[in-house]
Amino acid sequence: MTTIFPPIPDRLRPLLRIAFMCGILATLPILCDVYAADEPPAARDEARPEEAAEPAATSAPAPAEQPVTFAITTILVERNTLFASDRLQEVMAPFVGDGKTADDVEKAREALEKFHHDQGYPTVIVNIPEQSVEEGIIRLQVVEQRINTVTVTGNRYFSREMILGKFPSLQPGGIPHVPTLQAEFTKAGRNPDLKITPAMAPSREVGYVDVELKIEEKLPLHGSLELNNRSSHDTSALRLNGAIRYDNLWQREHSVGLQYQTAPEKTREVQILSGSYVLPDPWHDDRRIVFYGVWSDTNTFASLGDMQVLGKGIIVGGRYLIPLAGKGLYNHSATLGIDYKRFDESAGFKTRVSYLPLSTAYDASLQDSTGYTLFNAGLNFAFRGAVTDQSEMAVKRSEAKGNYLAAILGLERQQKLPLGMGLRARIDGQLSSEPLIPNEQFVAGGMDSVRGYKESEALGDNGFHGTVELRVPDITLGSAMSMTPYVFYDMAAVELKKPLPGENRSQTLQGTGAGVRGMLFKFLEYQVDFAVALSDSDRIKEGDQRVHFRVSCAF
Repeated sequence: MTTIFPPIPDRLRPLLRIAFMCGILATLPILCDVYAADEPPAARDEARPEEAAEPAATSAPAPAEQPVTFAITTILVERNTLFASDRLQEVMAPFVGDGKTADDVEKAREALEKFHHDQGYPTVIVNIPEQSVEEGIIRLQVVEQRINTVTVTGNRYFSREMILGKFPSLQPGGIPHVPTLQAEFTKAGRNPDLKITPAMAPSREVGYVDVELKIEEKLPLHGSLELNNRSSHDTSALRLNGAIRYDNLWQREHSVGLQYQTAPEKTREVQILSGSYVLPDPWHDDRRIVFYGVWSDTNTFASLGDMQVLGKGIIVGGRYLIPLAGKGLYNHSATLGIDYKRFDESAGFKTRVSYLPLSTAYDASLQDSTGYTLFNAGLNFAFRGAVTDQSEMAVKRSEAKGNYLAAILGLERQQKLPLGMGLRARIDGQLSSEPLIPNEQFVAGGMDSVRGYKESEALGDNGFHGTVELRVPDITLGSAMSMTPYVFYDMAAVELKKPLPGENRSQTLQGTGAGVRGMLFKFLEYQVDFAVALSDSDRIKEGDQRVHFRVSCAF
């Protein structure tokens, strides 16, 4: 952000300084007469060049003129409205005393102006008005240049009122304060569809500046379409996901979105429809309130974002997202959530289960010169009697209760290595207090878990998962294609609490292989993994091979 000061005060500065110095120099004739009266006649005669005994060329050089000194007892700061006078007197204190010169007054002016700039007011200038030194009082005038007009240019999808609402400090008559503006621009920059560049110019009115907000924007409509083979056993191979979202509803940056998932080869196997609505907290505009709903009709596990869906039923919930004050490169946030879940399943007879789980979560990231670290922790819990019927839980899963507590932890590190290589390592897990129904269990196996196995290959009340990826340098083919090859090792272990006879108390999955991910034509994203299972499961044998893939386009 650049600031251009009005030209008139700049031209006046040297003139005002000259006027001040003239007031000082006006006393020189009197001082000279006094000096001459005290001087011996012989000395005066010797000082006359026409009567000098020696030629002018051989006379001694005249001594350098000494600057006029005076005492400064007080420096008055006029037209100040920003700071307490006591604070300004502290800034002026070094320039008060005996034996001061005009240069000291200029240094005081510079110090006062620098103080304002250091406090975040770059449009403030300080002048030395015309004056004479009387009783040791020096006056400095503060010129607090204020905002005259604020204009918005280049906007189409975001209204002028909405944009100006992001900058409450940019009001006509206000004084630009850089730290406040920086905070407002940082907050406004969180919208990826909106880029705002400020510019300041001198106004036609002296002592004022005009502000222009130059807008670069994109249509806040986004969508994606993804095809993958993230299927479970006994279902068709492919899954198709479509999503669309509009991020500036009502010109208030509210977001509304829809998402649909199906099995394109046999659509009756999987049908999941979800919708969401996101809005800022009316009392804390940096926080977000999320409402969402999910309708599912499937007899298998399906993954919808971070949520696992099993069975036919509905989920209605809300989240409250709270960004926490960061420190340096450490950023973190908290999330509070509540859901209502109801599932109907057919297994010879119909079993319905309804419950009201609550959740809390903490997410953090720390970036450094060699990579970044991600951390997450959370609690999911429910209380018996709060919608939850314990008898329904017990029918769904033996020994399951209406009240439970599950703790979730995760840690990930992305590390830069020499020669353009990189390392990604992640661990995550879940610990539960009670046996859980399948919808709340830890899921292992699949593209985002242990490659080499089908999705939701193994379930457990407690679970652990780890992944290590070693990436080689990126490969690019002009602007048409980019790819990142890597090798990987995945592992997961799950455990059931109070298993029934014939159930495995624990299972371990391991897989390894190589893959590649990247972009095609800047809009098509892809990932292909070739994996080998390293341990047996109920349906997969050690050494079995599997290819996982996904391809998506987004706008």
